[in-house]
Amino acid sequence: MTTPLLVDYERKHRHDVLSLLFYSRRTHTHLDWYKTGHWLDLQGNMIQLAYDGKGKLIGVLGLSAVLNEGCWLRLLAIAQGADIRHILTVLWQSLCPRFENAGVRTVAILVINNWLTAYLPLMDFRYIEDVVTMHRTGVDLPTAPTHPLLLRNGYSEDIADMMRVDHAAFPSPWQMTRADFFNSQRQAASCTLAEYKGRVVGYEVSTRHHTSGHLARLAVIPQLQGKRVGSVLLHNLLSKFNRRGVRSMTVNTQQSNIRSQRLYARYGFRRNGFDIPIWQWGV
Repeated sequence: MTTPLLVDYERKHRHDVLSLLFYSRRTHTHLDWYKTGHWLDLQGNMIQLAYDGKGKLIGVLGLSAVLNEGCWLRLLAIAQGADIRHILTVLWQSLCPRFENAGVRTVAILVINNWLTAYLPLMDFRYIEDVVTMHRTGVDLPTAPTHPLLLRNGYSEDIADMMRVDHAAFPSPWQMTRADFFNSQRQAASCTLAEYKGRVVGYEVSTRHHTSGHLARLAVIPQLQGKRVGSVLLHNLLSKFNRRGVRSMTVNTQQSNIRSQRLYARYGFRRNGFDIPIWQWGV
């Protein structure tokens, strides 16, 4: 079996990568707030390419920048007709020696494409849990919660405060980077901060497409979780979207996050059956 030529991604490889992603059926992209071309240009990503002996790109594997010892496998493609096991194993093994110097202890992947499941054990990934997807319709809301919070719009100058809340509320690899926040604010239909005694203690970021909305992020500092801060933010968001004609909403959360599921259930969200497995390498 011929060993492919392995090279680190550079911008000159951009066309090859985009073409492979377009033509192959064996792909995985989980880029959140980014288009593929934008994500390829981000600083800190680890992206490895595999070329055959004729100069054809036959594989690409991309990890996000490391944040607090964790990262995501966000980009993967294997060319049609290529040996998936061989190419995937070679790509992965070429990246693993870099993990110690890069400070990587865990690599997670959201298994959006079922074809990947058979190959993840080859890279020592194991199933962790599911991401639960939930949906609600209509405009009915429970009684508005009361809390001495100040709600206001979030802007780019608030990103440091949002990151502080985010990194306190979520463990790695679920935390967002500064670039993530910047892009989320650019695309958001709603970005709301909750202040308590002059300090940002929670936030939400949501998107909208016509009459449908998606709650992309809701975070509250641990000291005030369970103290109705999340309820205030969610009630405010749904009321605002109701006035804008939004009649359906979606949200995702971890299966283990029972508190958030209970909050969403009180506001009419129900699991829709499209849960997504999370697999992880490392501790």
